Amino acid sequence: MGKKNIFFLLPVFIYGGAGQSIKRIITSLNKNKYKINIICLGRCDYKNELKKKSVKIYEINRKKLILSIGEIKKILETNEDGEKILISNIHYTNVLSLLFFRNIKNLKIVVNERTAIKELDIYFSTIDFIKKKIIKFLIFLLYKYSDSIITNSTKASFDLSKIINKKVNTIFSPSFVKVPYFKKRQNNTKNIITITRLSVEKNIITLLKAINLIKNKNFILKIVGDGNQKEILKNYVKDNRLEEKVKFIGFEKNISKHLKNSDLYINCSFFEGFPNSVVEALSYKVPVICSKSHGGIYDIIKKNKFGYLCELNEDSLSELILKFLKSDSSFKKKTLLAQNSIRKFNLKECVSRYEKIFDKI
Repeated sequence: MGKKNIFFLLPVFIYGGAGQSIKRIITSLNKNKYKINIICLGRCDYKNELKKKSVKIYEINRKKLILSIGEIKKILETNEDGEKILISNIHYTNVLSLLFFRNIKNLKIVVNERTAIKELDIYFSTIDFIKKKIIKFLIFLLYKYSDSIITNSTKASFDLSKIINKKVNTIFSPSFVKVPYFKKRQNNTKNIITITRLSVEKNIITLLKAINLIKNKNFILKIVGDGNQKEILKNYVKDNRLEEKVKFIGFEKNISKHLKNSDLYINCSFFEGFPNSVVEALSYKVPVICSKSHGGIYDIIKKNKFGYLCELNEDSLSELILKFLKSDSSFKKKTLLAQNSIRKFNLKECVSRYEKIFDKI
């Protein structure tokens, strides 16, 4: 039996937590069993790394997936006699794949939800509301035609299975990193950090409002990341005279140096699939405060067992930060308890589960 052709359809494949996880999965799949292909819109940031691993990359020069259907279909229709599996990522890509590609000869379609399905009930404009309602309806209508369904958290799997009445597989994001020993620095000024894309759904504005409520305390907040909300956030910092409390670091590929020197990690997203940076923070024994973001955060924190969950408002968040600043002992205790639990979010287990699905369908 020949190798199966695996096609990962990624509307965006750029540097970041999700991109890093997908790259790690792709490069770890068994090359004796599978031929790995990437189809993405625009530039693939991991192109050079993936080519060294014999991964074939198709970069489509289009900004919108709907305008790329013909080109993608042509790619998928090649090698008609071989077994082919399309791994479609993110809900709007998934529904378009099931609409346009499911009748291609010898092609199986696996839909992969990489964010919480609750995202479709949270909107930021009228257009966003309409778009998400349409996508949710199409999910209900079309997901039953997929050959397998994957999410990256148990809550996302449960929520999605209720909508489509079909089995959903959970495969955690491979976010656990083995950290070599290092000595924590001692400093009276506490370093608080968040590592994220600066976009509206990441809700950094609530974090800044919380910081503004307690700006007389002894800490510094570092924001590592970039995005279209950067100027809005910088303006808030300027307007509220927080320049000495808040530092914008920008995007960096190597986040370990920041985590090593941090005392507290905060994630305050409206919704998340699986927040890799939270697991990485815990790996570096950095305590975490996280919003109830409807996805993998519940697998990581486990009802406040390994960190603190907070409501999505500045009052609740500022109270927890104050609690940490007054005494961090309970935070450190939870972080130490988390060390064995987070090991299950490892690459080997993740790849093994993907391969079992590929071999079964």
